[in-house]
Amino acid sequence: MERLWPHKGGGMRMLNLSQVQTFLAVIDEGGIQSAAERLACSQPAVSQQLRKLEEFVGVPLVVRNRSRAVPTRDGELFLPKARSLIASADRARAVVSDRRLVVHASGNVGVYLAPRLIAVFERDPDRPGTVDLVITTNRHAVDALIAGEADIALTEWSEDHPAVEWQGWRREKLVVIAGPDHPLAKERCIPRQALLDHPIIGGEPGTGTGRALAGMFGPDAGRLRVARQLGSTAAVKEAVKAGLGLSVVFAYSVAEEVKAGTLTMLELEEADIFKTLFIGLGRESPQSSMARRFATFCLASA
Repeated sequence: MERLWPHKGGGMRMLNLSQVQTFLAVIDEGGIQSAAERLACSQPAVSQQLRKLEEFVGVPLVVRNRSRAVPTRDGELFLPKARSLIASADRARAVVSDRRLVVHASGNVGVYLAPRLIAVFERDPDRPGTVDLVITTNRHAVDALIAGEADIALTEWSEDHPAVEWQGWRREKLVVIAGPDHPLAKERCIPRQALLDHPIIGGEPGTGTGRALAGMFGPDAGRLRVARQLGSTAAVKEAVKAGLGLSVVFAYSVAEEVKAGTLTMLELEEADIFKTLFIGLGRESPQSSMARRFATFCLASA
């Protein structure tokens, strides 16, 4: 870490905090050899760092007597400032390193997957209570990541941007659901075209499900009767239970209702529908960052 500093000869030079740390180690340990052991480096490296710092400030800072290295009169004056500089640097780093990780997740991912992932991630004693979860739309999650308001985005689609790195995370199955009294509820397996004959709740253009339906039906997607845009899977499930139409949702989001018999899961004759979920993070995120650690954890948990 370095700091700009005016120099007697004009212009600006850099105060190197590693040189300041070396000076403090020499004074605290009482010698070059002990300082080298503390800093895990060689004695010549310590001597060179100290010499460069003295060249920078323009005065000797350390005098070596028979028994130990002690600060000169100028070194005594510099010593409290040196300690303050290192303490300030440590506090500045802590402001960033101790900040909570901000995860923006699209609705279904945020409700049904992210909480369990975060709970397991935070069980590590080195990261208790380190994640803030914001449940939003895919669009808002991507925008928050691009704007720097989110460290991680968990979404149902990705969007090319030079500042964002996307990784395919999970491949999740989509299923058709119907209320137990719906005319198709007893069929269990239906042709894809049957979806064109009944109102579809959710799946409007621009949503993850809407994109999946558009990919499945191609030019015929415009024939889908998207009847209501309710904004959440919970609302969609209640509308389907009430007999207002069919819907296409993640299989994991209706597992409990299907088990309880309040919703019926329908298979499609032609093929199963799958959708890839994505993890997005800043392309410049350091490998040691909490964002990288969380992304790696999510990928390993898929």
